[in-house]
Amino acid sequence: MVLLSCIIDAEEGRDIAVIDIPNAFIQTRVKDEKDMAFIKIRGVLLDILVEIAPDVYMPYVTLNKKGTKQLLVQCQNALYGTMVASLLYYRNFVKSLTKIGFVLNPYDPCVANKLIGGRQMTICFHVDDCKLSHVNPAENDRMIDHLGKEYESIFEDGSGKMAVSRGKVHTYLGMKLDYTVRGQVKITMFDYIEEILTAFNKTEPKGTGTKSSAAPVNLFTVDEDREKLTPGKVVQFHNLVAKTLYATKRARPDTCTAIAFLTTRVRAPDLDDWAKLTHLMRYIRGTRAMPLTLSANGSRIFKWWVDASFAVHPNMRRHSGGGLSLGRGFPIVGLTKQKLNTRSSAECEIIGADDFMPAICWTRYFMEAQGYHVEDNILFQDNKSSMLLETNGKASSGKRTKHINIRYFFITDRVSQGEVCVVSHGRHDRGFRDKTSPRCSVQEVQRPDYGRRGGERPGTGQGESSAERTNQWQARVSERTG
Repeated sequence: MVLLSCIIDAEEGRDIAVIDIPNAFIQTRVKDEKDMAFIKIRGVLLDILVEIAPDVYMPYVTLNKKGTKQLLVQCQNALYGTMVASLLYYRNFVKSLTKIGFVLNPYDPCVANKLIGGRQMTICFHVDDCKLSHVNPAENDRMIDHLGKEYESIFEDGSGKMAVSRGKVHTYLGMKLDYTVRGQVKITMFDYIEEILTAFNKTEPKGTGTKSSAAPVNLFTVDEDREKLTPGKVVQFHNLVAKTLYATKRARPDTCTAIAFLTTRVRAPDLDDWAKLTHLMRYIRGTRAMPLTLSANGSRIFKWWVDASFAVHPNMRRHSGGGLSLGRGFPIVGLTKQKLNTRSSAECEIIGADDFMPAICWTRYFMEAQGYHVEDNILFQDNKSSMLLETNGKASSGKRTKHINIRYFFITDRVSQGEVCVVSHGRHDRGFRDKTSPRCSVQEVQRPDYGRRGGERPGTGQGESSAERTNQWQARVSERTG
């Protein structure tokens, strides 16, 4: 969601502001008594309270079964650590937005929009971190002043002031958002990457050097008889994989193939898994200064590449990978191990496409709810049989595919509704397949046109069905590729 909103901000040339609501939870007043949490205060904190106001607190101090003094209190404000605190703050913050005319996006309850001066203002918020965007900087200034009056409470020591970031470069949710180049946004996590490399260098002093690919060619190969890591090494392996996963989902989608596999090995990693992690760390070391550059090409066409690797896991299950591009870069990337065994590559591709249908549909719904007109939503694939089954459903099913569960033809319904167009990307257009391959090099990831390929868009004349547009596109691709 955040990366999609960043692309809209860059495409429309919006002014950006990032703010941090101070003391978000503690200043949220709980009005309904059933939402008030009960907590027990013991130890030093209890002694401090009794010393400050003995007449108020001392009469309510009791002893527990162990003879320890305790004080049972009911919280009238939301308190960090209580289960209901986040929900109470969310309700309060949303109420403060809706009362001045903001409307929540029905497909993401943490995105609110309002038309001001005929142009849209968008607020994306993650707890107390907010990103504001509007083409007019003065409107952002007025919104910042409004939120300051609502939530800013400066104490005697100077704390409580709302943190505000203005300009072209911001830090938001651990990411550095750079809008310096008009029409695009560069997303980096350089400091966080350095933390990962520092932690790795301490655990593996011999893991020097660099690699040109994020994973070795034997990434999916598992030797069940290989020596397992020691308990201490297992913890280090788990920590490094978790840290890298955080960066992968935000600024380093080029590491997604390796991380998708390594996350399945954290319970019982072996020496081979450590070697694969070392390979990934060497790749990250060599590409530590590589940003994720995102931009839209103005076509309003969403291009999805979904592919599947056949029988790559030890249990003969398949691996699905996919990503979205609006012009340059991939704001959404996903890889997953399929949950069932399949009999053919065509069936494998269908299940892979089905795995990504929630993301494909949600992205279109979310962007349209943002007022972003979607010209077409194209799913590129490279298997003719799976494309026919996805487009025509059981009508294209024969003896070898009649066993496929009907639930995997959900995509057929979306095609008939015109929400998705299934297209062959051709032998000269590998698209996302390069990026999900362990052999993908850093030179391929850094290409300026990476994620742009896919040819012309299909015709969108009135009365044309999605299937007709799919056939038109396939005919054009055939002509182009010979």
